[in-house]
Amino acid sequence: MALFLVTCVVDEGVYESSFRVIQASSRESVATYILNHYASWEDFILSSIFYLWLEDQAEGPTELWEKMKHVIGNEEERNQLRQAFKPWFLNLSPQTLLKWIDRTSVDGDSRAQLAIYAIKEIEQDG
Repeated sequence: MALFLVTCVVDEGVYESSFRVIQASSRESVATYILNHYASWEDFILSSIFYLWLEDQAEGPTELWEKMKHVIGNEEERNQLRQAFKPWFLNLSPQTLLKWIDRTSVDGDSRAQLAIYAIKEIEQDG
């Protein structure tokens, strides 16, 4: 089993709440874990993949998103989009989730980059 660093970083940098270390056999195993524990990863997912999905012409809710004029105006609209997003997300395979994760990036505004890195070396003092 290896250690993996999972980060969800916005343009302000890394905070204690923006990363986790997971022990798993592969990046795919980490993706499976995220899919199986959506509730505990929801903040990371909604800060990153959710925004890609909104604007994705093939996968996203283009008609609904266009109707809202690219602005989530209130909690009701936010919930409507999340209700459409969650079942889509939970039906992803681990391999497809990794492809979506690899597409995320920081945009300097509202989107976060979700990333999974294998920890290859641990330094020790002394």
